Amino acid sequence: MEMEPQHPDRSSAQEEPQQVAENLSDLFALHEQIVPSEPIDISAVFGKKPEQTVAFEVALAALVATAVLTVSVSSTVLETGGTIVAMLLLGITVIRKMILDNALIASDRMMQKTTGWMQYLIIYAVFYLGLFWAELGGGVIPISVLALWAAGVFSFLFASMLLYEWMVGDLFFWMAVTFHNLGLQDESSAFNRGLLAVAAWVHQLSPHYEKYGIEHLSVRKVRFQGADIRSQRAQTVTALVVLIATVAVVLLGAVVAVPVLYVVTGSSLFHTGILAVSLAVAALPMQGFLQFILSRYGNASFKDVSGARHDLLPILMLVAVAIIYEVERTGIVFW
Repeated sequence: MEMEPQHPDRSSAQEEPQQVAENLSDLFALHEQIVPSEPIDISAVFGKKPEQTVAFEVALAALVATAVLTVSVSSTVLETGGTIVAMLLLGITVIRKMILDNALIASDRMMQKTTGWMQYLIIYAVFYLGLFWAELGGGVIPISVLALWAAGVFSFLFASMLLYEWMVGDLFFWMAVTFHNLGLQDESSAFNRGLLAVAAWVHQLSPHYEKYGIEHLSVRKVRFQGADIRSQRAQTVTALVVLIATVAVVLLGAVVAVPVLYVVTGSSLFHTGILAVSLAVAALPMQGFLQFILSRYGNASFKDVSGARHDLLPILMLVAVAIIYEVERTGIVFW
């Protein structure tokens, strides 16, 4: 008697891929629990290469220096400073290129030393260029040039960040990966645990959230470790610490600026305080966006361009430049 060939159950064959897909997230979670937590390699994820990063720095320095040398402001002191800054910025980028191409020197150490200088020079250049446009606007809008500068720079930088995220789509992803790596430095700290939850939250803010799907290893790490119950509980602690630190930095800049600006401008103490706080607040997105640009495309890590010194010094430098501008404008010291 001839036996009929046996065929596998087609329904079970169709259900198997679906079952595997449903269990995929559980497998990812199990994988992350077994494998020790390690920082995400930002250079590998975003495709950073040394020769490309230095080429970007050279192009950025050339653009900024050209813009600074093209325009002029009413302050002789600041205009002279702008010329010096432009030349130093071009010189430092050339030196960084030479350091990277020289195999006989410790390039990492030398590159870290020059990163801060480049960062501060660009900050001065941004202030200078913003002051040029603020003076033009001051001739039309009856408002203080420094107040107009603070409002203009704050709005322009936030608009630039949103435009960049809409066009390129990796600003929030980069922030998420950076916060995630910072959170892994000491997981026993409540602040660091909260950073892991903040990283997952920031990643969800991106309009390109689905662009980096669960199949991306970095996304899996950010989502899984950010969903941990300990990270969720510590998120409030992290937010409070960041808020208090931000307010402290802004108030420090205001405390330094208010006494001098009050004497120089002759405005009321209230208006002087508002002006000083506005300058300090405008420096925050300027510093943050510059940190992103240099660590995302330049030859620097986020660690090289962040920290207490890198967060405080730009605000103090900005306040000092604003004071110089007002002192020279009123003719109290410079004439």
